[in-house]
Amino acid sequence: MFFFLNPLAATIFALVLFLGGLIYFQYYYVDFAEIKGIPEIPGGSFVYGHLDLLGHDHPTVLQQWADENSWPLYQVRLGNRRAVVLNTFQVARDWLVTNQASTLDRPWLYTFHGVVSKTSASAIGTNPWNETTKKQRRVVASLTNAPAIKRLEPLLDLETTEMLLGLHQAGSQGQEVMPHVFQKRLALNIVMMFCYGKRFVNIDDSMLIQILSDASVISSFRSTNSNSQDYVPYLRIFKNQERMSVATEVRSRRDAWLAKLLQKVEEEIREGNVSNCMAANLLTNTEDKLSKQDVKTIIGGLVSGGFETTFASAIAGIGLLASPEGQSIQKRAYDDIMSVYAKPEEAYRQSVCEEKSEYVAAFVKEVLRHYPPLHLMVPRQVYRDFEYRGAHIPKGVMILTNAQAINHDPVIFGLDAYEFNPDRWLSHDPETTIPSPFHFSFGAGGRSCTAINFLNRILYSIFFRLILSYKITGSKEMPPVTHHIDYNKDTTAQSAIPKDFKAVFAVRDQAAFDRSPIWFRASIYLQIMNQAPKSSALSFGCKSPIASELACPLQNTLDKMIGGHQRDLAFMVEIMAHIVVLAIFLWRQTTFQPSI
Repeated sequence: MFFFLNPLAATIFALVLFLGGLIYFQYYYVDFAEIKGIPEIPGGSFVYGHLDLLGHDHPTVLQQWADENSWPLYQVRLGNRRAVVLNTFQVARDWLVTNQASTLDRPWLYTFHGVVSKTSASAIGTNPWNETTKKQRRVVASLTNAPAIKRLEPLLDLETTEMLLGLHQAGSQGQEVMPHVFQKRLALNIVMMFCYGKRFVNIDDSMLIQILSDASVISSFRSTNSNSQDYVPYLRIFKNQERMSVATEVRSRRDAWLAKLLQKVEEEIREGNVSNCMAANLLTNTEDKLSKQDVKTIIGGLVSGGFETTFASAIAGIGLLASPEGQSIQKRAYDDIMSVYAKPEEAYRQSVCEEKSEYVAAFVKEVLRHYPPLHLMVPRQVYRDFEYRGAHIPKGVMILTNAQAINHDPVIFGLDAYEFNPDRWLSHDPETTIPSPFHFSFGAGGRSCTAINFLNRILYSIFFRLILSYKITGSKEMPPVTHHIDYNKDTTAQSAIPKDFKAVFAVRDQAAFDRSPIWFRASIYLQIMNQAPKSSALSFGCKSPIASELACPLQNTLDKMIGGHQRDLAFMVEIMAHIVVLAIFLWRQTTFQPSI
């Protein structure tokens, strides 16, 4: 008691406490000391570091700091964590590709790993690097390689056509349509069919809306912007309790629908009705010795957020096409398509099987470059010590890859780096050819996205069929925003989802448009007939040889059987056959409605 009543003793105690705190925050609070040889952004508080200086748009502020100081990389303090920020293409390539063996790791984040993923597995892409993660990535890579993509063509065919027909129905009288939900359903259905063999039919399905909402919330817990408690430990106790309650709530909902989906697949396996989906393949896989936790990690990560990058890129690309500058891009793309294929019907069918339109492929690359789905990539962590230009980089240091800055690096992409220009990908001049990995929207090196090729094919098919089927013009009252930063609806979120906009989707060639979905729905009918009666949802893994044949262009098969000179007669026979099959399909729809 005397100690606190005596003014001198109290003063000394306060001074010692202050000095002790000062020494702690100066030398022990941050996980690593300043890295010699890499500049550090000046300023920052003892407790928050530079975190409170980054505002609501971390990638943009990080890029501004790089530009103001002419630093291609620098270090910052995020609360008690030191991070190195990569802002240019070459530096990112040096760290993530050349030194990929040293930059494979991911940091453990309190909110995402400790709260959201506490009762269920986290995603492969966010897990620390170890033998389990390596095994899981190998399995996913084997399921998304070139042969696997070939098997997934009927699935891609189904979802892109349903997207086109949904847009057509919503805007059949020339109404302006907001395309976002159709791209979200497409992306989620592809992941759902791929993982579970299930899909959503209606865009207003309550479970569809719930999964989309939960995935968005879960994604936000990976962001550096909205999770100060990951970097400032005392906030976990005294503040952000509302944020923690949201994490717990969304975790419970996510666990419930993931368990329900996996349980359905397990029931089908027990009944001997094994569908050709990832969950069934993984559960029955004896070669890789996967645990139940491995299965949950692989498919849970995809379903709870792996589809956001797809629909974010698709919506951004549609917004660009609908803009005034996008009108000439549409014409250029359509002309390129028709220079490759003889008829729109042939182009439509082949678009999920091959990527022969160089301009559409270039458009996909430019969308991914100009509008990266994650402007600030999921943080990396140094896996083992390495040297970089005289600086010693210790194991455990966080790495922030600023895709927004890297993808607009004028040194690599030229003076028009901030302009949308698909032609940059068509140059064959070695001096202007963009080096791999071309852009950093999917990461790079050993922790890049394992499904890059499949995602590229999805986006190619979406844009190809949209341009082939529609002339897209933006709304005057609610036009798309095409600026590479301002288009982002919420800069505090991890994924860059475009702001709401509307567009008119006018059918380009009505006759060709009508014929293509008929061929497609005939193939869907065969998939339904091939599915066991007990199943309540479609399976993309058709074992029927007839369905497999229809996964390839039927017109090509007829050409081989009859000969090119009788193409018109064959096409008439084909259409008549489709009408009959479609009639049977519509009759079946009255008694069978696929839903989740």
